[in-house]
Amino acid sequence: MKLIDHLARPVGHPIGMYVEMIGKRKMHILVATLFLFGSFFLSQAVLFDAAVPFFLPVWALARARFRKHLIWVFIGGMFGSAFLGLGQAVIHLLMLALFNAVIKYPLMRKSVPLTVAGCIIIVQVLWQFIMHLGQPPVNVQLYIGFEAVLALFMTFFLFVAFPAADRIFFGKWTPERLGAACLVGALATTGMSGLMLGPVSVSGTLIHLTILLAALVGGLPFSTTIAMIIAAIVGVAELSFTGMMAVYGMTGFFAGTLRRFGKIGIVLGGASVSGFFLMYDLTLPLDTSHFITLATATIIFLLIPSKKLESIKRIFYPENTETTDKQQKWLAERLDDQLADFKKFSEFMSTLVGDRSSPHDNADVLPQQVIPKTCQSCFRYAKCWEGADNDMGGLLSEWEMTYSMTKKAKRHRVEEKIKYKCVRFNGLVTELEEQAASRLLTGQLQHGRKMLALQLRDMSTHLDKIMNEVKEDLTVYKPAEEDLAKRLQEKGIEYFQIDVLPGERGARRIICCIPEKRSDFETDTTVAERFILPILEEMYDEPFRVAKSAVLQDPFPHIQLTFGSAVRFTLDYGIAATAGGETFHAGDAYEVFPIHEGLTAVLLSDGMGQDLNAYRESRKVIRLMRECLDRKMDPETAMHTLHYMMSLNGLDDMYATLDLALVDLQDGRIWSWKAGSMSTYIKRGDDFLRLDSKSVPVGFLPSFSVEAKKEELKSGDIILMLTDGIFNGDIPLEKQERSLYSTLEKYGGFECDKIADRIMHEMERKFGVIGDDRTVLVMKIDHVLPKWSSFTPYSQTISRERVIG
Repeated sequence: MKLIDHLARPVGHPIGMYVEMIGKRKMHILVATLFLFGSFFLSQAVLFDAAVPFFLPVWALARARFRKHLIWVFIGGMFGSAFLGLGQAVIHLLMLALFNAVIKYPLMRKSVPLTVAGCIIIVQVLWQFIMHLGQPPVNVQLYIGFEAVLALFMTFFLFVAFPAADRIFFGKWTPERLGAACLVGALATTGMSGLMLGPVSVSGTLIHLTILLAALVGGLPFSTTIAMIIAAIVGVAELSFTGMMAVYGMTGFFAGTLRRFGKIGIVLGGASVSGFFLMYDLTLPLDTSHFITLATATIIFLLIPSKKLESIKRIFYPENTETTDKQQKWLAERLDDQLADFKKFSEFMSTLVGDRSSPHDNADVLPQQVIPKTCQSCFRYAKCWEGADNDMGGLLSEWEMTYSMTKKAKRHRVEEKIKYKCVRFNGLVTELEEQAASRLLTGQLQHGRKMLALQLRDMSTHLDKIMNEVKEDLTVYKPAEEDLAKRLQEKGIEYFQIDVLPGERGARRIICCIPEKRSDFETDTTVAERFILPILEEMYDEPFRVAKSAVLQDPFPHIQLTFGSAVRFTLDYGIAATAGGETFHAGDAYEVFPIHEGLTAVLLSDGMGQDLNAYRESRKVIRLMRECLDRKMDPETAMHTLHYMMSLNGLDDMYATLDLALVDLQDGRIWSWKAGSMSTYIKRGDDFLRLDSKSVPVGFLPSFSVEAKKEELKSGDIILMLTDGIFNGDIPLEKQERSLYSTLEKYGGFECDKIADRIMHEMERKFGVIGDDRTVLVMKIDHVLPKWSSFTPYSQTISRERVIG
């Protein structure tokens, strides 16, 4: 066997792994580099030839939003301060210590810029008081004030220019943020004044390149503004350098003026200003180094592709969406009109074909018997219908019940009895067949009309839902993502991506990406559970849970949260079934399946008979009903459609009962539809509830009606569904129900399958076994409880994050 350590690997495999690792963490590395060099140059930026105010603002920004990069800020800041002198490094350390000590208090976190300014004032006053033996000069006191004010404004601009890590490069840029970033960059260049690459000044290259880029993306107003800001900052940093303020300001003005001629016009406009001031004022430091630096910035500017700056251009020149908005609004209004017209049409058709005033809709029993005309005109009428041995009415009723059966044996036996008594048998049978056929067709017609009305109602509901979803997608005012984003912004919750996946109530999925945790005591789901979940529950009026949380590093460190519709209750069930009549196949069938996580369907069917055909018939009813429910058909419509198919199949003389229950596990409700099935029993503490129905089995009569029974559920409820084989028809039902209640009371604490077995055993023991199939389905409803973790009091160390998380 060959060990893995002895496998030959390519020579460049380790290098490839490092390259891949760097690629995954490129954003982290880029931000760390930015803070390292930014803090280095800002910590040695000197204004008014005395104030050094910018290290503490950078530290405050990193501590609030970029805690992982604090080490790089500290390293860069301390090295930059050390270049100015040991005393300056000590001052920055004291400011750092004081800031970290006071920022823990909520009052100090309310205004970070004021806290930064206060820390600088306290440290500098104490330092200068000691250095000048209690009598600091007035100019030193002014410098302390200038340094505090500059640090306050610098902190404000840093927080505007650098939002959370997820939005530095991928967030939306605004003119305010862009201006703040340019201001911070200009201040950073003041710390690069001594950095030279041969004759090229790094700070000068960056300043001139920034002015040219501002002219390209923002035009005359933006380039002039940026140029004047840079000129003012450079002049404040080096008081002897104020003459260059006019050079930078005019460079921005002329570069923006010639923007219409493209990059060449911007370059010529910027370069012409330096040439003019070279001839106009010989006291300015426009030497060879200045022009080489100018040429270097120009070359870099020309090499930058214009497409890379399109996103910045759109900040100043956004696309005109007024026409698109009007078109979408017009289309949404048209959809509303079409939807209203279709709803009126569907209501009209439902009323037209439904024939709600028809008495046949509720005909769940056979109509009253009418004496045939053949008998009324017969001389033996009195003997057959009014005599002491009158049984003709019973024979005709029995004949009518067997007429619709495809198996003719029973009907032939009844006809033989009628033929023995009736002298006009042929005419009587012909009239009976005409009447029965007329009643059968009338019943099927009425049921077909009702089924069509229900299907039209469902079609209207589905189209209403589809058109509303289409209209919501086309409307630009309040799509789901924007509505949720607005609510998060109102609560001050940072995010950078929201995806609302399509789904109905009880099966929603929402994905939200938020910055990584910023405090030591926060877990990955702290913000989600305490802030985002209440917003979602208020927005959708249903409970939610954090289905999944993942910390991702690509393209930058963030937390991806997946929210799903929460389920408040759990459903456990058990089944006990046995075949009757000494057969191997039971005519009962059942199925329990989730429509979605918050809704479970329970089906129980009892086919006619105890053989294999009865089982197939009940399984067919279950299968067809499940297909209807899976296709979002209304349960009432599905049961009518199923009855219509069963009554018109014409292949065999079969029908089946159907017991349908929909259990809502979100809000705790049960809906029950029954077609010839037994009652559903609910045990709640010491009370017992019963859901009944008088509907006939599907396929049994030409007409059919069904209605839903609704009941609220509570934790601890036991739901019992069963077939008629459990009860003995020779014993009063009330007595058997009392025995059923006592069995549930006695064994209710057992598991569901054991409860079902006990019910089956007790009912057979007390009331005997009948020759019919028997099925008992027991369900338990309980609250969903959170999983709690425990710890022993003998643990040596417990971290703060572990306790609070």
